[in-house]
Amino acid sequence: MEEERESWLDKVFQWLDERVGIYGHTIAKAPRYAYRLDYWLGSMVLAAFALAVITGALVALYYVPSDPYASTVYLITKVPYGALLFSIHTWAAYAMIFLLIIHMTRNFIVGAYRKPREIMWVVGVILAGLALTEAYLGYSLPYNLISWTATTTGLNLFTYMPFNLAALIKLMTTVPTNLPGIASGVDPLVDRFFIFHWIVGGLILLFIMIHLAIFEKHGGPTPPPSKEPGPELIEHFRDKVENDPNWRLQPYTRTFGMILMTFFLIFGGVILIASLIPYNIAITGGGLKYTMPEYNPVLAAQTPPIPDWYFLFIYFFYKSVTPQNASIIFLAWILITVLFPFIDQYIFRHKASHPVMRPAAIALGTGFIISFIVNSIWAYRTPGVDIGPIGVEVDGLIFLASFVVLYPLIKFYLAPRSIRGDSSGGSFNFRKGMSLKTKTLNLQQQKLILRSSEIAFIGLVSSFIYTTCQLFASLQVAYITAQFGVGFLLGLDLLLLAGILGFLVFGGK
Repeated sequence: MEEERESWLDKVFQWLDERVGIYGHTIAKAPRYAYRLDYWLGSMVLAAFALAVITGALVALYYVPSDPYASTVYLITKVPYGALLFSIHTWAAYAMIFLLIIHMTRNFIVGAYRKPREIMWVVGVILAGLALTEAYLGYSLPYNLISWTATTTGLNLFTYMPFNLAALIKLMTTVPTNLPGIASGVDPLVDRFFIFHWIVGGLILLFIMIHLAIFEKHGGPTPPPSKEPGPELIEHFRDKVENDPNWRLQPYTRTFGMILMTFFLIFGGVILIASLIPYNIAITGGGLKYTMPEYNPVLAAQTPPIPDWYFLFIYFFYKSVTPQNASIIFLAWILITVLFPFIDQYIFRHKASHPVMRPAAIALGTGFIISFIVNSIWAYRTPGVDIGPIGVEVDGLIFLASFVVLYPLIKFYLAPRSIRGDSSGGSFNFRKGMSLKTKTLNLQQQKLILRSSEIAFIGLVSSFIYTTCQLFASLQVAYITAQFGVGFLLGLDLLLLAGILGFLVFGGK
């Protein structure tokens, strides 16, 4: 078996490792089969979080909690590139939540929550809860009519939580109205939410570090889903790691290149979307305008409360049954999600990671996914209207149908069928064709592709940076109308850089 040749960058990292210790301490080598985008969804979530933090810190420089709406309008209309920052920050938060949902769904499908990764799943669920809390707090801060109406309505609904949770929420959100320095006419809770927004962000960072530490403790990516019961850590497959080309551990530079590519991909995609679809910002002949009206208690009484999209499935329960019962359903949903690895192991007693060997788990998870989508759409289409008990009855039918249809289909039809190519990930090997093509290249061809790619990468990076700087300088004077054009170019540049890195990562080795 031919060994992977180390590049000059590998040697640089090895030199650093001898002096500061990075390999085996902060990141593990990934096997060849893991170089697919679905294995790096966690890196994409981290990239979206990083972009939200960076832009959030810049937005916070101009945010005044005592006059939140006016400071938001000032940021958008007066601060150079403030509207672009505001739009990027919002879309980055949306991207983080969306990618987090996709990441958890993927890990559920491939069984990445199974022993010994139960605690990592629990930490991931906590991260999801913190991310939703952070988004809830951030959604309220502009203090516009829709956001603050939805925020206060949500707080009122959460006061029905059992187990003294309502008292805890009330304690944290009750602000004395006679505090010195409180601006008249602005809810003093805004200032507390602004502080909580930073505290929760810090907690997210802490739990990300814990999550990554556990990930590295388990040797990095999960092995491909298998029909056979057995260990689910890479360290238990030494024979395959040493002899199977698809399991060969790759140089650290390829891992770093993949991480960098996902960051460029998410940064570029979010900035591009934020520039093409400015969030609640209109471009008019007189400049930029924030399209959301300021919060007003009189208007709020006439405005149906509509939470942001990631909270619609919770709002659905409160539109269907009494607040007390809705709170219990919501807490039960959370509890089942947190304990899912233990339910799978001790109640369903599934022995292998492949989806066809986990019929009960797949049926239950499918019910969760379908009901999440149905509930969200239903709640969005009926703002301010009570749905009635038919809502939870439909949810019950969804779960029943998932078990009636999927459980026997998987258990008695799919499970006995053999899965070919298990060592390369079975039916989950989406890059099978690409791997075969790469294997046919001889060493000289691979080396030529790698060197050509490096030269092209350096040249294109230099030209992109030069072009962007020139356009930025030429458009700086007219930033009011051109800042989204600059954002568009920057997003496009980052996506192109991600493409070049992707070529190096996937095609260069």
